[in-house]
Amino acid sequence: MITSFFYKKDKETETNLSQARLLSVLDEKDGLLWVDLEEPTESESDLLVEIFNFHPLAVEDCMTDQSQPKLDDYGEYLFMVVHAMTLREKGSKRELRTIELNLFMGENFVVTVHKEPLGSVTQVRELVQRKTSTLMASGSDMLAHSLLDHLVDRYLPVLDKYDEKIDALEKEMFRHTSKDFLKTLLQLKQDVFHLRRIVGPQRDTLYSLTRDSSVFIKAEHLMYFRDIYDHLFRIYGMAEAYHENLNNILQVYFSYSSFKLNEVLKHLTVLATVTMPPVIIASIYGMNFKHFPELEWAMGYPFAIGLCVLSSLATLVWMKFKKWI
Repeated sequence: MITSFFYKKDKETETNLSQARLLSVLDEKDGLLWVDLEEPTESESDLLVEIFNFHPLAVEDCMTDQSQPKLDDYGEYLFMVVHAMTLREKGSKRELRTIELNLFMGENFVVTVHKEPLGSVTQVRELVQRKTSTLMASGSDMLAHSLLDHLVDRYLPVLDKYDEKIDALEKEMFRHTSKDFLKTLLQLKQDVFHLRRIVGPQRDTLYSLTRDSSVFIKAEHLMYFRDIYDHLFRIYGMAEAYHENLNNILQVYFSYSSFKLNEVLKHLTVLATVTMPPVIIASIYGMNFKHFPELEWAMGYPFAIGLCVLSSLATLVWMKFKKWI
């Protein structure tokens, strides 16, 4: 699906432009064109070459998902790959997913390409459609800033969910832990690692935009991109804290599991030690010798039982005296 907007001062914003109109407005340097390709078909993606003449490498990056954010300067435009984050339902659980947003920013145009619907792009699209909006009047850099800002703002609800999950794990750890505790913990660690792997390079990508002004980003607008960088810097710090917290939970969980195992082994050892004297006595009296002193003795059976009880009690008293139990 292709959505397009063209803004020109003192004129009504045009929407859903034809290909011929797209070609003509590209030459109008005092206007601003935004083309959004959502889940583009092969024929729709051809616009990237036929209309905008983007570099084949950049077009290839749009068609194949990139694992890392990046920023390339092609002279006439900037090409940026960033990632949105969302929690998707998978059965009874939620899994972390990233959606790639490819963004071309020129002097008088912005082109966005994404294979799935993005809430951040939808929000900006709704802003542009309002008659009172002055977003596109501020230039291509501020339109790109708005797209990036809304995308980064949507990280925080995801982080809040992980904060709640980590708190729940900490509370559950010393209770009757479920069989899925370790599985959930390791899944959270994997998700947070993935989050750090995306946010870190994305933070560095935004930092490269904030260093110097250019023909694409005006000097007075650099502060807005620095604000996004600050948000990403804080988000990366939160992801680092989550990662460290999960490592601590994992270490404590293994220590606690070892402690519980040692307690079980301790109880089994005490039980085996206490029952060992009666087993020895029973094995002695169970031997089939013809001449046995207590064989004909009337008190033989009570004596053997009493000896078993006394030996077990003596073992318990001795272990208490040694402070083993």
